[in-house]
Amino acid sequence: MNLFNKNGSIWDIFTRAGIVTVKFIAAILLAVVKILEFIGSEILDLLKSCLKLVRWLLNEVTDSFRKRVQVSNELSRQVRKAKKEGKKEHTLAVIKLIGSFFCGEGGVFYTAFNYTLPIICAAFLIGVVRYGSGLEYGIAVEYNGKEIGIISAEADFENAEREVQQRISYSENDEAVDLSAKFSLRIINEDDRYVSAGQLADEMLAASDEDLTDAWGVYVDGNFIGAVRDRDKVQEALMDNLLNYEVDGIVKDLAYVNKVEYTQGIYLVNSVMSDDDMIKLLTSKKEKKSVYIVQPNDTIVSVCQKHGMSLDRLEELNPDAVGKFAAGQILTVIETQSYLPIQYTREMETTSFLDYETIEVETSSLNVGIRSTLIKGERGEKKSKIEVTYVDGIERSRTTLSSKITKQPVVEQIGIGTYTAQPDYPETVYFGAPLAGTGEFGWPVDGGWISDTFISDRNHKGLDIAADQGKSIFAAEEGMVVSAGWNSGGYGNVVMIDHMNGYQTVYAHMLYVEAVEGQWVTKGQLIGYIGSTGDSTGPHCHFEVRYEGVCYDPTLYLNTQVANKPKEKDSDKKDKES
Repeated sequence: MNLFNKNGSIWDIFTRAGIVTVKFIAAILLAVVKILEFIGSEILDLLKSCLKLVRWLLNEVTDSFRKRVQVSNELSRQVRKAKKEGKKEHTLAVIKLIGSFFCGEGGVFYTAFNYTLPIICAAFLIGVVRYGSGLEYGIAVEYNGKEIGIISAEADFENAEREVQQRISYSENDEAVDLSAKFSLRIINEDDRYVSAGQLADEMLAASDEDLTDAWGVYVDGNFIGAVRDRDKVQEALMDNLLNYEVDGIVKDLAYVNKVEYTQGIYLVNSVMSDDDMIKLLTSKKEKKSVYIVQPNDTIVSVCQKHGMSLDRLEELNPDAVGKFAAGQILTVIETQSYLPIQYTREMETTSFLDYETIEVETSSLNVGIRSTLIKGERGEKKSKIEVTYVDGIERSRTTLSSKITKQPVVEQIGIGTYTAQPDYPETVYFGAPLAGTGEFGWPVDGGWISDTFISDRNHKGLDIAADQGKSIFAAEEGMVVSAGWNSGGYGNVVMIDHMNGYQTVYAHMLYVEAVEGQWVTKGQLIGYIGSTGDSTGPHCHFEVRYEGVCYDPTLYLNTQVANKPKEKDSDKKDKES
């Protein structure tokens, strides 16, 4: 079939695709035209609106001018007409023309007034605002019918009122003093002055009927104590009191806890104290009873020193408590309280102890069911640089500046025994008595009994442990397998373990060797099975303990009744040697 035949299917597909493409392109062009047409119409409408606005503005601006021209033309026509009628009529028409030009509606004065009046009003308003913003306002205080000063806020008067109340508390007059005042807001001029709360208090007192004098008021933490004539003498006495204060060690920031201030002003005569009486009051002390809770590190002596008490005085106040002195106990103590307590800080170095942690670990070095201390716990030590704050010699707070651990605590390890190998009858395994050796090595066989002892009647180098053939043989202690396999010297299948501390153990006559030479084994690990290989008359394990090549009685190292003895630390050995 010819692919390009007009009647063919391929030709129809191409034709249809071409038509669809043309329609698609035409649709896109039509859409673009529509969009451009819409944008153009909107722009045209916007331009028309702007043009209408411009026309309206021009009409508004030129309308009065056109009217004025029309009026002027009409008056000019009347003047020309009146000129023909006579001199008098002509003169009146000219006067009317001039008057209308300057004073008529739309005239020079009328138009100027319409345009300049808003500008003048705006300028006036701006001037008023600027003038008003440049003014300073204050609150005038009127007391007993007399203005006594200007303040910026009513809080100043409240402070002055409180100050007056403190000063008149010394008055012997039982009648209440009226401290009410009137306030008014007014503009401040050059002759007016602001007054502080203290000055206002002076003015209020001056306006009262009390006997007054000039003096220095003494205030402690803002509270009026009294007045003195000579402030310098009081200041010097308080400074000498600080300089002569007895403290131990090197101190810093020595100062009074309370803030002492002096204010010069008018005070009641009967509130003025002599300088010596004021000094005596400010430096006075008194004793009072207080409660103290005993801290963990306290001793009776330290508690007495902390409160400056004798032991007899402490026992007198606590007759039943001193004998059972303990942390958490409540004691009655005497504290010396100064009228002006003195505070200071000291930097000190302290040593504290760190408790050790106790953990439990499973270990094959102990028989199952046995608990024993493997490593004894030791407390650590920490040195700290602290800053201690004292008030009148009594510690009030402490802050740690830096700390350094000088000795790490040693974790105490409690061993939980997991070693399960035991003889068949632990109570009667060796001449009718239990094995009671050091426990350094564990029983090496799963069950069994001692069939022949060390040396015996034939120079026996080890201990024979008889058991059923095929029973498991375990490593009596961890170490390196230095020999594993057949021995032609009579041991048969044998395993030798070096425990890296001078000791070696030997396990002979095995049915089968499980361990491999060069292998590291742990205590209780399977190394072979009971057999009767080599020079043997029955299934058993020939067990030797050697130290530096010399054989020792294994029963000296076996203990089937109590915990196996843990290895000593180097530090323990040194302690014993010392």
